Amino acid sequence: MTNFFSAENEQFRQKVRAFIDQQLRPRSTAWAEAGEFPRSVLLECAEQGLFQSDPWRNGIIAEELPRCESLGFALSFLVQSNLIIPLLEDFGTDEQKATYVPAARSGKIVGAMAVTEPASGSDFGALRCRADISGDNLILLGEKTYITNAAFADFLIVAARIPEPAEQGLTLILVPARGDGITIERLRTLGLSASGTGRIRFDGCVVKRDQVLGAAGEGFGQVQRALNRERLFGGLACVAWADYAMQKALAFARTRSVFGNSINQFQVIRHEFAEMATQLEAARSLNYLTFSRWIAGESVTPQICMMKLFSYQAAQQVITQCLQIHGGLGYMDDHWTSRFYRDARALTIAAGTPEVMREMIAAYMRV
Repeated sequence: MTNFFSAENEQFRQKVRAFIDQQLRPRSTAWAEAGEFPRSVLLECAEQGLFQSDPWRNGIIAEELPRCESLGFALSFLVQSNLIIPLLEDFGTDEQKATYVPAARSGKIVGAMAVTEPASGSDFGALRCRADISGDNLILLGEKTYITNAAFADFLIVAARIPEPAEQGLTLILVPARGDGITIERLRTLGLSASGTGRIRFDGCVVKRDQVLGAAGEGFGQVQRALNRERLFGGLACVAWADYAMQKALAFARTRSVFGNSINQFQVIRHEFAEMATQLEAARSLNYLTFSRWIAGESVTPQICMMKLFSYQAAQQVITQCLQIHGGLGYMDDHWTSRFYRDARALTIAAGTPEVMREMIAAYMRV
């Protein structure tokens, strides 16, 4: 779809792309190899205006950031900009906003969303982490796992249950990431090594009751709203990332010679690229239509579920095919296609699996 973004926003894209191409990509391999999140780079991103409140510009940033070639860094940044900060702005008190939002937007502090538990991922009804009331305090007990940004977060937004009849339901609570009664363990993952995935244990962690984000018992709706944003902007990001990978693979195919011809001259390879381009164009069209309707204020949760189902799978399939086109070279651990392949495995796991998305779509259809 051409001319989807305004000319002014496309100018902003060029600025963002130049920064990513010149300043981020040359360092991204080192981040991935070290398995560390470059905290100082968040400050650079903030100076370049990458923490935006305008949804159109956030859409452009989501599409451009994967060009840094570290999807782990891109994921961590997008969690901060499109999950953590909006939750604080939408539901925080004036005091909470003053404490967290300016520092988060400037890249000085990092947040993590702690929802998933060892025995519960998409089944929010099975979450068991609780916050017991003790005077003016809440006492947190339980465990969270597979949490992006956990290993280097300064604060957490924790989904817990307050076991009081008047406050039943899931509640979001702001919790400092370092202190008594809280332990964070870094987890080793197949890909996304710079994203700081971790396990968090709460063993009597004490926070003030005024650290509840929004109203007690309203956490389920808050989490669903946050997941909609994550899936929406993530859909834009993963399709743009796969398109970037396809272009890199096409450049390789034009130079790789077998049997006297570059491999892009063989029909089987040409048709592979045609199929990839078609899948990505269909995904992009779905994404853009849903994105524009969301900005207009329409209720598009079923369509966002469709984005998560279709676009993320399409991107994953394209990344897999890019590795295949590179043959043995793509199978090498240090090659970009190998790294992209490992990162892409998370696309159909995080933020809702295809199985869960199909069930949600069917429910909205009243099947």
